[in-house]
Amino acid sequence: MTFKISNVEHYVSPSGLNVDEILNAYGSSLTDMKKTMMDAELVHRNRTKGFQIELAEQLKSVLERHFRGLGGQLYSGSGYSPAMRETADVAVSRRGYSKKIFIEIEFRPNEHKDIVKFLIAYRNGSLDLGILIVAKDWEKINPTYHTMPIYDKCKLIITELRDECPMLLMGLDGQWLE
Repeated sequence: MTFKISNVEHYVSPSGLNVDEILNAYGSSLTDMKKTMMDAELVHRNRTKGFQIELAEQLKSVLERHFRGLGGQLYSGSGYSPAMRETADVAVSRRGYSKKIFIEIEFRPNEHKDIVKFLIAYRNGSLDLGILIVAKDWEKINPTYHTMPIYDKCKLIITELRDECPMLLMGLDGQWLE
């Protein structure tokens, strides 16, 4: 079965942050990222595991190809801070620039951890933008996995933090195609 992303809702923090200005420096834009995700054919192949696992893996590949195709350098390493051994799902850097875009694709109940990693990277001076991708409605992705992080809850968490850390929250909505 194929899953097609039909809409990508987004929220930017802090208020007034120009996400396109940051993404443009990496050769992309918010519109380009949304289109890339919505154009992807996401296939549920392994019926023994929940689709959210395959979806995260496939989206990671889609976003890596997107940024690699724009000349971005994919970064592998601790990244968030010299003391942490945490890696982002996708980290993109630019030549001659120390900051990165860190992307976390989260369909497991770890959204709090990802937000904290963004805050640490921001305070260490290594984050240009943190992007958290979650489901808009978990039931559309996997109706049996009710602990999946959802857009509205993540938006509330980010809003309540009232932090200056540059974050882009993206909520995916979609449908199954036969």
